Amino acid sequence: MGCVTNKEQDIKQFNIKLPDSYNHTTIQTEADLPDFQDQFLQIGMQICNLGDFLPKVQEVYNELGELFQNIQGQYMLMPDQSIYFGQIVNGQRQGIGKQHWTKEGNLLEGTWIDNQLNGRARMIYPNGDYFIGNFLNNIANGLGKFVNSKKQVSGFWLNNKLNGEGNEIRKNGTIYRGQFSEGKIQGNGQFEYANKCIYRGSVYKGKMHGKGELIFNDNTRYIGEFKANCIQGRGNYQANVSIEGWFHSKYENQTLFIYFFASETPVLIDSQYCTLIEKQLEQFFD
Repeated sequence: MGCVTNKEQDIKQFNIKLPDSYNHTTIQTEADLPDFQDQFLQIGMQICNLGDFLPKVQEVYNELGELFQNIQGQYMLMPDQSIYFGQIVNGQRQGIGKQHWTKEGNLLEGTWIDNQLNGRARMIYPNGDYFIGNFLNNIANGLGKFVNSKKQVSGFWLNNKLNGEGNEIRKNGTIYRGQFSEGKIQGNGQFEYANKCIYRGSVYKGKMHGKGELIFNDNTRYIGEFKANCIQGRGNYQANVSIEGWFHSKYENQTLFIYFFASETPVLIDSQYCTLIEKQLEQFFD
Protein backbone atom coordinates (compact mmCIF):
# COMPACT_ATOMS: atom_id res chain seq x y z
CA MET A 1 0.00 0.00 0.00
CA GLY A 2 2.68 2.53 0.93
CA CYS A 3 2.09 5.98 2.28
CA VAL A 4 -1.33 7.45 1.52
CA THR A 5 -2.51 11.02 2.06
CA ASN A 6 -5.68 12.83 1.11
CA LYS A 7 -3.83 15.95 -0.02
CA GLU A 8 -0.81 16.66 -2.19
CA GLN A 9 1.67 19.07 -0.66
CA ASP A 10 2.12 22.37 -2.42
CA ILE A 11 5.75 22.48 -3.50
CA LYS A 12 7.00 25.53 -5.30
CA GLN A 13 10.45 26.65 -6.29
CA PHE A 14 11.18 30.17 -5.18
CA ASN A 15 12.83 31.41 -8.31
CA ILE A 16 12.80 35.14 -8.99
CA LYS A 17 11.86 36.07 -12.54
CA LEU A 18 11.89 39.46 -14.20
CA PRO A 19 9.56 40.04 -17.16
CA ASP A 20 10.89 38.47 -20.37
CA SER A 21 11.29 41.89 -21.94
CA TYR A 22 13.38 43.26 -19.08
CA ASN A 23 16.73 43.16 -20.87
CA HIS A 24 15.68 45.67 -23.52
CA THR A 25 18.05 48.42 -22.52
CA THR A 26 17.42 51.35 -24.84
CA ILE A 27 14.58 53.80 -24.79
CA GLN A 28 11.97 53.79 -27.53
CA THR A 29 11.99 56.91 -29.66
CA GLU A 30 12.14 57.95 -33.28
CA ALA A 31 14.94 56.39 -35.30
CA ASP A 32 18.33 58.07 -35.66
CA LEU A 33 17.82 60.82 -33.11
CA PRO A 34 21.41 61.73 -32.23
CA ASP A 35 20.86 63.71 -29.05
CA PHE A 36 19.76 61.82 -25.93
CA GLN A 37 18.51 65.02 -24.33
CA ASP A 38 16.17 65.56 -27.28
CA GLN A 39 14.87 62.03 -26.78
CA PHE A 40 14.19 62.67 -23.10
CA LEU A 41 12.35 65.89 -23.88
CA GLN A 42 10.14 64.24 -26.47
CA ILE A 43 9.34 61.38 -24.16
CA GLY A 44 8.75 63.71 -21.25
CA MET A 45 6.09 65.50 -23.28
CA GLN A 46 4.24 62.22 -23.87
CA ILE A 47 4.58 60.48 -20.50
CA CYS A 48 3.91 62.06 -17.14
CA ASN A 49 3.22 59.02 -14.93
CA LEU A 50 3.83 55.27 -14.66
CA GLY A 51 0.27 54.37 -15.62
CA ASP A 52 -2.44 52.73 -13.55
CA PHE A 53 -1.40 49.77 -11.41
CA LEU A 54 -3.42 46.57 -11.30
CA PRO A 55 -5.65 46.39 -8.18
CA LYS A 56 -3.55 43.75 -6.40
CA VAL A 57 -0.32 45.56 -7.26
CA GLN A 58 -1.77 48.83 -5.97
CA GLU A 59 -2.96 47.14 -2.77
CA VAL A 60 0.48 45.68 -2.00
CA TYR A 61 2.21 48.92 -2.97
CA ASN A 62 0.00 50.89 -0.59
CA GLU A 63 0.60 48.38 2.19
CA LEU A 64 4.39 48.31 1.81
CA GLY A 65 4.97 51.93 0.89
CA GLU A 66 7.69 53.16 -1.42
CA LEU A 67 10.99 51.30 -1.40
CA PHE A 68 12.85 54.55 -2.05
CA GLN A 69 11.53 57.91 -0.90
CA ASN A 70 11.38 61.01 -3.10
CA ILE A 71 12.75 59.55 -6.31
CA GLN A 72 13.78 62.27 -8.75
CA GLY A 73 14.31 61.80 -12.45
CA GLN A 74 12.70 61.52 -15.85
CA TYR A 75 10.30 59.21 -17.64
CA MET A 76 11.40 56.78 -20.34
CA LEU A 77 9.27 54.60 -22.58
CA MET A 78 11.00 51.27 -23.06
CA PRO A 79 10.88 49.11 -26.25
CA ASP A 80 8.47 46.69 -24.56
CA GLN A 81 6.14 49.61 -23.70
CA SER A 82 7.03 49.49 -20.01
CA ILE A 83 7.57 52.87 -18.38
CA TYR A 84 10.60 53.81 -16.31
CA PHE A 85 10.87 56.76 -13.98
CA GLY A 86 14.10 57.63 -12.22
CA GLN A 87 17.67 58.61 -12.74
CA ILE A 88 19.06 58.46 -16.29
CA VAL A 89 22.56 58.97 -17.65
CA ASN A 90 23.27 58.88 -21.39
CA GLY A 91 20.02 57.12 -22.16
CA GLN A 92 20.48 54.38 -19.58
CA ARG A 93 18.97 53.67 -16.20
CA GLN A 94 21.53 54.82 -13.64
CA GLY A 95 20.60 55.14 -9.96
CA ILE A 96 17.28 54.58 -8.23
CA GLY A 97 14.03 54.33 -10.15
CA LYS A 98 10.77 52.52 -10.84
CA GLN A 99 9.66 50.51 -13.85
CA HIS A 100 6.07 49.52 -14.58
CA TRP A 101 5.12 46.92 -17.18
CA THR A 102 1.69 48.27 -18.05
CA LYS A 103 0.78 45.20 -20.11
CA GLU A 104 1.95 42.47 -17.73
CA GLY A 105 1.34 44.46 -14.53
CA ASN A 106 4.72 44.01 -12.81
CA LEU A 107 6.08 46.93 -10.79
CA LEU A 108 9.82 47.08 -10.11
CA GLU A 109 11.63 49.49 -7.80
CA GLY A 110 15.38 49.29 -7.65
CA THR A 111 18.88 50.59 -8.14
CA TRP A 112 20.52 50.47 -11.55
CA ILE A 113 24.21 50.63 -12.41
CA ASP A 114 25.06 50.84 -16.12
CA ASN A 115 21.47 49.92 -17.00
CA GLN A 116 21.50 46.73 -14.92
CA LEU A 117 19.69 46.08 -11.68
CA ASN A 118 22.26 46.14 -8.87
CA GLY A 119 21.59 46.51 -5.17
CA ARG A 120 18.30 46.50 -3.31
CA ALA A 121 15.13 46.06 -5.34
CA ARG A 122 11.51 45.05 -5.04
CA MET A 123 9.25 43.42 -7.61
CA ILE A 124 5.48 43.31 -7.13
CA TYR A 125 3.83 40.75 -9.40
CA PRO A 126 0.37 41.10 -11.01
CA ASN A 127 -1.19 38.59 -8.59
CA GLY A 128 0.08 40.47 -5.52
CA ASP A 129 3.12 38.30 -4.82
CA TYR A 130 6.28 40.26 -4.18
CA PHE A 131 10.03 39.82 -3.76
CA ILE A 132 12.39 42.19 -2.02
CA GLY A 133 16.11 41.61 -1.91
CA ASN A 134 19.50 42.21 -3.42
CA PHE A 135 20.36 41.94 -7.11
CA LEU A 136 23.63 41.62 -8.99
CA ASN A 137 23.55 42.29 -12.74
CA ASN A 138 19.78 41.70 -13.03
CA ILE A 139 19.91 38.46 -10.99
CA ALA A 140 18.73 37.96 -7.41
CA ASN A 141 21.85 37.35 -5.33
CA GLY A 142 21.99 37.84 -1.58
CA LEU A 143 19.43 38.13 1.19
CA GLY A 144 15.81 38.36 0.11
CA LYS A 145 12.19 37.68 0.97
CA PHE A 146 9.41 36.30 -1.21
CA VAL A 147 5.77 36.61 -0.15
CA ASN A 148 2.60 35.19 -1.68
CA SER A 149 -0.90 34.38 -0.48
CA LYS A 150 0.19 31.06 1.05
CA LYS A 151 3.61 31.68 2.57
CA GLN A 152 6.55 33.94 3.27
CA VAL A 153 10.05 32.72 2.45
CA SER A 154 13.26 34.45 3.46
CA GLY A 155 16.89 33.51 3.06
CA PHE A 156 19.83 33.73 0.70
CA TRP A 157 19.33 33.75 -3.06
CA LEU A 158 22.02 32.56 -5.45
CA ASN A 159 21.45 33.11 -9.18
CA ASN A 160 17.71 33.70 -8.74
CA LYS A 161 17.16 30.64 -6.52
CA LEU A 162 16.97 30.23 -2.77
CA ASN A 163 20.03 28.33 -1.51
CA GLY A 164 21.45 27.70 1.96
CA GLU A 165 19.77 28.59 5.24
CA GLY A 166 16.28 30.04 5.14
CA ASN A 167 12.84 30.21 6.72
CA GLU A 168 9.37 29.52 5.40
CA ILE A 169 6.26 30.65 7.28
CA ARG A 170 2.98 29.33 5.89
CA LYS A 171 -0.43 30.88 6.35
CA ASN A 172 -1.74 27.57 7.74
CA GLY A 173 0.63 27.89 10.72
CA THR A 174 3.47 25.60 9.60
CA ILE A 175 7.00 26.99 10.01
CA TYR A 176 10.17 25.62 8.43
CA ARG A 177 13.70 26.59 9.40
CA GLY A 178 16.62 25.02 7.63
CA GLN A 179 18.32 24.40 4.34
CA PHE A 180 17.17 25.13 0.78
CA SER A 181 18.70 23.95 -2.47
CA GLU A 182 17.88 25.28 -5.95
CA GLY A 183 14.74 26.94 -4.64
CA LYS A 184 13.41 23.89 -2.78
CA ILE A 185 13.34 22.82 0.87
CA GLN A 186 16.15 20.31 0.85
CA GLY A 187 18.96 19.27 3.20
CA ASN A 188 18.44 19.38 6.97
CA GLY A 189 15.90 21.40 8.86
CA GLN A 190 13.02 21.64 11.28
CA PHE A 191 9.28 21.76 10.63
CA GLU A 192 6.87 23.07 13.24
CA TYR A 193 3.61 21.87 11.74
CA ALA A 194 0.19 23.43 12.10
CA ASN A 195 -0.96 20.15 13.69
CA LYS A 196 1.45 20.87 16.61
CA CYS A 197 3.92 18.15 15.62
CA ILE A 198 7.63 18.94 15.25
CA TYR A 199 10.06 17.27 12.87
CA ARG A 200 13.84 17.57 12.90
CA GLY A 201 16.06 15.90 10.38
CA SER A 202 16.60 15.28 6.69
CA VAL A 203 14.25 16.90 4.17
CA TYR A 204 13.94 16.38 0.42
CA LYS A 205 11.75 18.32 -2.01
CA GLY A 206 9.91 19.94 0.87
CA LYS A 207 9.11 16.73 2.73
CA MET A 208 10.35 14.64 5.63
CA HIS A 209 12.68 12.22 3.91
CA GLY A 210 15.65 10.26 5.24
CA LYS A 211 16.54 10.07 8.93
CA GLY A 212 14.83 12.26 11.46
CA GLU A 213 12.78 12.66 14.61
CA LEU A 214 9.04 13.37 14.70
CA ILE A 215 7.59 14.61 17.99
CA PHE A 216 3.82 14.23 18.09
CA ASN A 217 1.40 16.63 19.74
CA ASP A 218 0.99 14.18 22.65
CA ASN A 219 4.78 14.24 23.32
CA THR A 220 5.35 10.72 22.02
CA ARG A 221 7.98 10.49 19.31
CA TYR A 222 9.33 8.43 16.45
CA ILE A 223 13.04 8.41 15.62
CA GLY A 224 14.06 6.70 12.43
CA GLU A 225 13.52 6.64 8.68
CA PHE A 226 11.02 8.64 6.64
CA LYS A 227 10.00 8.66 3.01
CA ALA A 228 8.02 11.42 1.27
CA ASN A 229 6.43 12.74 4.50
CA CYS A 230 5.60 9.27 5.79
CA ILE A 231 7.11 7.09 8.47
CA GLN A 232 8.72 4.29 6.53
CA GLY A 233 11.65 2.10 7.49
CA ARG A 234 13.54 1.14 10.59
CA GLY A 235 12.97 3.23 13.69
CA ASN A 236 12.12 3.60 17.32
CA TYR A 237 8.75 4.70 18.72
CA GLN A 238 8.86 6.15 22.22
CA ALA A 239 5.82 6.44 24.47
CA ASN A 240 5.41 4.80 27.87
CA VAL A 241 7.62 2.07 26.47
CA SER A 242 10.09 2.06 23.61
CA ILE A 243 9.36 -0.01 20.50
CA GLU A 244 12.05 -0.71 17.92
CA GLY A 245 11.54 -2.32 14.53
CA TRP A 246 10.03 -1.56 11.13
CA PHE A 247 7.36 1.11 10.73
CA HIS A 248 4.96 2.31 8.05
CA SER A 249 2.27 4.99 8.16
CA LYS A 250 -0.72 6.27 6.25
CA TYR A 251 -3.06 9.22 6.80
CA GLU A 252 -6.83 8.93 6.37
CA ASN A 253 -9.83 10.77 7.83
CA GLN A 254 -7.73 13.07 10.04
CA THR A 255 -5.97 10.07 11.56
CA LEU A 256 -2.36 8.96 11.20
CA PHE A 257 -2.10 5.16 11.30
CA ILE A 258 1.33 3.84 12.28
CA TYR A 259 2.03 0.16 11.68
CA PHE A 260 4.82 -1.60 13.60
CA PHE A 261 6.42 -4.84 12.47
CA ALA A 262 8.99 -6.69 14.56
CA SER A 263 10.79 -8.03 11.49
CA GLU A 264 11.92 -6.30 8.32
CA THR A 265 8.95 -5.25 6.18
CA PRO A 266 9.91 -3.16 3.13
CA VAL A 267 6.30 -2.34 2.19
CA LEU A 268 3.10 -1.85 4.15
CA ILE A 269 0.91 -4.93 3.99
CA ASP A 270 -2.30 -5.90 5.77
CA SER A 271 -1.18 -8.32 8.44
CA GLN A 272 -2.36 -9.60 11.79
CA TYR A 273 1.27 -9.67 12.90
CA CYS A 274 1.59 -5.91 13.30
CA THR A 275 0.87 -3.38 16.01
CA LEU A 276 -1.31 -0.41 15.05
CA ILE A 277 -0.81 3.01 16.62
CA GLU A 278 -3.33 5.78 15.88
CA LYS A 279 -2.75 9.53 16.12
CA GLN A 280 -5.58 12.04 15.73
CA LEU A 281 -4.28 14.85 13.52
CA GLU A 282 -6.64 17.42 12.06
CA GLN A 283 -4.08 18.23 9.38
CA PHE A 284 -1.42 16.23 7.59
CA PHE A 285 2.20 17.36 7.52
CA ASP A 286 1.89 20.33 5.17
